[in-house]
Amino acid sequence: MKKLYFLFAILIGLQTQASNGKYRLTLRGNPATSIVIGWDQTSGSNPVVYYGTTDYGTNYRNYPNSKAPSRTVSYKSMNNTFARLTGLTPNTAYYFVIRDSQGTSSRFWFKTAPSDNRRLSFIAGGDSRNNRTPRRNANSLVAKLKPHAVLFGGDMTNGDSSSEWRTWFNDWQLTIASDGRMFPIIAARGNHEDSNNSIYNLFDVPSSSVYYAITFGRNLVRTYTLNTEISISGSQTTWLRNDLNANTNTVWKMAQYHKPMRPHVSSKREGNSQYSNWARLFYDKGVKLVVECDAHTVKTTWPLRPSTSSGNDEGFKRDNENGTVYVGEGCWGAPLRSNNDNKSWTRNSSRFNQFKWIFVSESKIEARTIKVDNASQVGSVSNNNVFAIPANLDIWRPSNGSVVTINKGTIVDPNPDNGSIEVAISNGNDDVEEEKDGSLYTNSSDLELVYDSSNTSYQVVGLRFQSLGLPKNATITSAYLQFTADESNSSNAELEIALHNSSNSPSFSSSNNVSGRTTFSSKVTWRPQSWTSNQSGSRQRSPNLKTMVQSLVNKSGWTSGNNASFIVRGKGVSLTSTSAKRVADSYEGGASKAARLLVNYTTDGNTPPDICAGIAPWQSGVNYVEGDKVTYQGNLFERIPSDWKLLGACGTTRNTGKNTSGVFFPPSLKETITTFRIHPNPFDSILSIDLPLVRTDKKYTIIIYDVSGSLIFKESILPISQNDHIKLNPNISQSGIYMLKINDENGKTIKTKRLLKR
Repeated sequence: MKKLYFLFAILIGLQTQASNGKYRLTLRGNPATSIVIGWDQTSGSNPVVYYGTTDYGTNYRNYPNSKAPSRTVSYKSMNNTFARLTGLTPNTAYYFVIRDSQGTSSRFWFKTAPSDNRRLSFIAGGDSRNNRTPRRNANSLVAKLKPHAVLFGGDMTNGDSSSEWRTWFNDWQLTIASDGRMFPIIAARGNHEDSNNSIYNLFDVPSSSVYYAITFGRNLVRTYTLNTEISISGSQTTWLRNDLNANTNTVWKMAQYHKPMRPHVSSKREGNSQYSNWARLFYDKGVKLVVECDAHTVKTTWPLRPSTSSGNDEGFKRDNENGTVYVGEGCWGAPLRSNNDNKSWTRNSSRFNQFKWIFVSESKIEARTIKVDNASQVGSVSNNNVFAIPANLDIWRPSNGSVVTINKGTIVDPNPDNGSIEVAISNGNDDVEEEKDGSLYTNSSDLELVYDSSNTSYQVVGLRFQSLGLPKNATITSAYLQFTADESNSSNAELEIALHNSSNSPSFSSSNNVSGRTTFSSKVTWRPQSWTSNQSGSRQRSPNLKTMVQSLVNKSGWTSGNNASFIVRGKGVSLTSTSAKRVADSYEGGASKAARLLVNYTTDGNTPPDICAGIAPWQSGVNYVEGDKVTYQGNLFERIPSDWKLLGACGTTRNTGKNTSGVFFPPSLKETITTFRIHPNPFDSILSIDLPLVRTDKKYTIIIYDVSGSLIFKESILPISQNDHIKLNPNISQSGIYMLKINDENGKTIKTKRLLKR
């Protein structure tokens, strides 16, 4: 009898799960009132979506609304089924299940977009291909950042095969949040999609030609998805022009497509058809942000105007007032390529796995580049505030700032003398707690602001930030301290923030070395709102501290690159109530959670500029040409025919006569293998290495390590010619991941490469 009951229970359990999967949300119309629920119907029959604004879990009978499939198409070995929901309420959570003849799916939910012009969040990127680790990392960040939509610029898979697509959709399930919330994808076609059908049949987009537009809000932003894999001139551009003309009252216009006009990888073909058909149209019709993919590298540009007049670079000139910003170029998981084709109008470029995180409001667009490799360590935004910066989110912070901001009517940073810095506490001795007896606690995992029960002390906290790149006498427009909450606390608290009155604040060393420091008179009182553990957003950000920072950079002894220390004390209720406090993460609690200083500033013609402002750091693998400038270990260099020329130290004006003693120069082209190819990779036994541009009069050592760091193979080589081709047999029998390193004869590592042994 027990066996029969057990068998019956198993059968009942099986019947509660519907035979469907590979869920996806897409958009065809107004995202405030409609959405498409898509899935793969693996077996069973008569699927129906049951949905409503109340969460009834998997009890499908309680949901007030139902929708049978609107479209079913067998494609890529999946029964792609789409239920098009309409008549929805804007800015509202909807819960749903899919019920078929074999059971009921898990409960999922989505939130319709607002119908007014409130702020929106988007994720934009593309080129996931078949590198599953970064692909899955990026997908999981979608679930954590909770955008209103994901703009995906094509090349989902490598070969467009059925098995690859099934795996891709399995990985896409990682975009579903832990509470079952799903987020719609707006899909474009890439060159690795063999036909338009790959997008049309798998995402039920509103056009079989895979170019279309969707408006969010009342008229906040119209997003254009274009198709670079079909004829660009003709009907597609005619449609685009007509649609732009019909939507002149839209606050913002953005576009996405696969192949860039001017890729930042030298081996990629120029997008001349895109340029000749779209660049002027974007500029004339006010398309302010364009997301491109395909090249598998990272780039942001200054606002651009198409121009063939003198001074243009590949058909563009910088136009801060009316230009279009182009960002990209892929990196959702496809093999990375070197950013070796920068232009004069490139804002910043690099090479890593990433996507763009874009905020759109009526007054501005903000675009951040998000590195995805640490996805498992990143916190989640709340469903009620999707604009907060979650803990450990790795935002790219290049030389020209971490946020590309486009203001309505003009572009932020129209003046090249505008600047910003973001500096974090760099070691445990720079965030300290001074107890009531004056002793310093330097290795706590958190910062008690200010009562600490472990020593029953209303303590004083010191925060020292090193190497601040603030020009002397710059005009400070804003300055903030940004914390990450270590504990939740909603009690009233009152803190006082002061700044050490010193041109170059020394490290905290002895007793009373925090409270005993003289400060500027412009102290600021902070009454923080409630904190939630692991949050690092506006609630954990101090009031504006620009007055005290202004006093600092105006000091006669201030020089860009000096250090500054802030001092935080309790005040009022926070000196009488033990619960009237906030607890922030310290450096020891996690370097990525340590306090940060954010400062925005401008300079004028009377302020000597920092010669390194706007110049990107030297990067390995970039083919620098004569005239290129880079920063390297605190100095500015210019590429000359045979080497690098020192121009001066960062934080100063140009100084070509500087003594070069003790200065570290960027590696010379002759000393660097700028492009080399290892093939095959993955390999079975023999490795072939192409070594262009190496010195034929010098020895190089090739070393291979396993993942534990153990030496597996080592061999010295002497190239015969500059295009030598070398074969190696490292005799590696164990499958797995290995690291290859090439050293010059001085032991300096000039190239590394990850290998995969089959």
